[in-house]
Amino acid sequence: MTKFYHNGPIFSATVLAFLLVFAQSQLASACRYNVREVGFVDLQIEPYYLFGYVNDETSDDVVSKFKQVAGIGLEKSNIEFEIINTDQQKDHPAMKHLDLQQAKSLHSAVLVSPDGQSYPVPLAERDRSFEETLRSAIDEILSSPKREEILRKTIENYAVFLLIEGADDQENQKVKEAASKVIELISSQMDMMPKPIAHPPALVVMDSKSHGSEKVLFWSLGLDGEEVNEPRAAVIYGRGRWIGPMFRGKEITEDNLANVLFMIGQDCECGLDHRWLQGTMLLARWTDEMQARVAENLGFDPESPMVKMEMSMIVRRGSYSYPGVPLGTFGYQEFAIEPNDAMEERQNPPNDIEYTTMPDPSPDDPISEPNPSVEQHSPFRNTILLLVGFCVLVLTSGIVILVRAKNR
Repeated sequence: MTKFYHNGPIFSATVLAFLLVFAQSQLASACRYNVREVGFVDLQIEPYYLFGYVNDETSDDVVSKFKQVAGIGLEKSNIEFEIINTDQQKDHPAMKHLDLQQAKSLHSAVLVSPDGQSYPVPLAERDRSFEETLRSAIDEILSSPKREEILRKTIENYAVFLLIEGADDQENQKVKEAASKVIELISSQMDMMPKPIAHPPALVVMDSKSHGSEKVLFWSLGLDGEEVNEPRAAVIYGRGRWIGPMFRGKEITEDNLANVLFMIGQDCECGLDHRWLQGTMLLARWTDEMQARVAENLGFDPESPMVKMEMSMIVRRGSYSYPGVPLGTFGYQEFAIEPNDAMEERQNPPNDIEYTTMPDPSPDDPISEPNPSVEQHSPFRNTILLLVGFCVLVLTSGIVILVRAKNR
């Protein structure tokens, strides 16, 4: 009859083995990344598009310059470029963004956001050649003082609180104070977050004098052509991603700002809807220097194929479309936000035109319709569990052999 020892090294080894399995299982079930880190990975799911329009009368030299200048100028940006021949591609979805006045020109361009909003790019200037005008237009699309400041600070800091001042100085000061208090609150809680982040959120203020030089930034935030009489606020993180609604006036409170900001420091698998892990990116050129700084700060390279594969699986559990976080997500209690037209477009982008290169998920695709009751793990975690299970099997077999040897 086989005897089992409840004391001594055999029992201790068994307990240790099961404790090891439990600890490894808990470690494997935790996400390696927080929301901020996922925000630095560009999965090219939600690019902007720059459409260059030509016709049969456009010279080959202009078409060549279009391709060459745009190809080089838009490198390392989140903009895809495509030339549309208005005489030969009349049914192309991009034709809806070309107005009649532009159609009369031999060449013109339109910028289209992931939400389907368009921004005409003028290319006709008397004093400059087409090539010079196009280069200047691309530089203006990709760079501006405030965007450069935002990107610098999102790389180093937890996130950026962007405040666009209104006409009332007293109201501007009030929202600045609210933002400062939220920054202090986040700073006091950062040690208790799932992963350490070196620097707290940063405040970037855009006064009325800078509105004119930030037309593209305004457009990407849904404020194109809108007069800003009251303060506006947006939260931006990672690779210049906008998360949450565009707060305005009385909506800019400590509670509302904190509700959005706290999400950025959370574990990427803490129960969040994964569509919120990547907000719409601001238009920008992402340089090698920026990428190197991010990799140094994070301790891993967000451009690594292995990292991208793992994060892609995390993000794909939600959706292929990444608007800002829907209103009401965080349980705002102070007021009922009534979204403006731009915000409604942002939350419900038109589905009659698809510019993304990735296919829409099939209704039968289990990834596009995740079951929240089923715990999902990436292949890396499953591999860890498999290896731990194999080690436990070997250890258990050794214990059984020892027990039998002692009982002989």
